[in-house]
Amino acid sequence: MNEKSLLDYGFDVLNASKDPLKFVDLFNAAVKLSGIELAENEIKTKMSKFYTSLSLDGRFVTLTDNFWDLRCRHVFEQVHLDMIDAYSDDEDEEIDAEERKLLAEELGEVEEEVEEEADDLDFDKPVKDADEDDGEF
Repeated sequence: MNEKSLLDYGFDVLNASKDPLKFVDLFNAAVKLSGIELAENEIKTKMSKFYTSLSLDGRFVTLTDNFWDLRCRHVFEQVHLDMIDAYSDDEDEEIDAEERKLLAEELGEVEEEVEEEADDLDFDKPVKDADEDDGEF
């Protein structure tokens, strides 16, 4: 019995194709070639696992607009993503205070917040002088 993975069928599909394929077309062709039957509730799960496997397998490369192809068809400079550009220090500056607070909470680094005592003054209302009992301000 042939125990080929869906990823291997995806390789066969791309190998037979002259052009890169959109992810959904590659997935559908690999499923069809494999002969497996997927229920409606299985498709999304299988598709997400296939996408993850494609991303991790060095034989495949993602191109623009979610097209996929075999890495051997592309020169390194075409498909290489410089990680220095992808993870620059500038991203740290873009995180706002709320994101920093949430991250700190998740990491357990949040000090207990001390509530500030509220002023008894309500600045939206005029202050009544204690000597005035006639109801006027």
